[in-house]
Amino acid sequence: MQFDSARSFFEATRDAVHDADLCRRELQALEEGALRMPSPSFEVQVRGGRRADRIPTRVARLVDREAALHQRIEEDYALIDSACAVLYGSDGTSAGLATLAPPSWSDAIYHRYLGLRTWAEVAAVMGVSVSYARKLVRAAFDIADANGLAATVAGTGLAEG
Repeated sequence: MQFDSARSFFEATRDAVHDADLCRRELQALEEGALRMPSPSFEVQVRGGRRADRIPTRVARLVDREAALHQRIEEDYALIDSACAVLYGSDGTSAGLATLAPPSWSDAIYHRYLGLRTWAEVAAVMGVSVSYARKLVRAAFDIADANGLAATVAGTGLAEG
């Protein structure tokens, strides 16, 4: 996936975090529903066989849906992992935007886009005003855009000069 800015990258990441959560909830509901679903009967049914015919079809659809949800979660987490690398480096501690700017800037992005927090919640967690939290995020996006996301992951770029 190509992104035209750090903002669009992190907005897509926020969507991925939300989608992964929805997928996990749906998987849980499918699992709970499967526990309540009657077991397919392998006995020959002389009458009323229609219900027995539907159960294997329903199970196949559930298995297909479960596989699709797992695939979506895997794709969502690939993007989420990339976002964490942009913020904190590939190993999560020694590079990324957190080395090019004050670490609180990365934290503000993390809380807003990966933590799905409102601006008021980000400000409260950071101990700053909402306007200052937004300012931190904008400044961090500017650095990431100036460096490019790949160089930002490596922790190299303008701030090193």
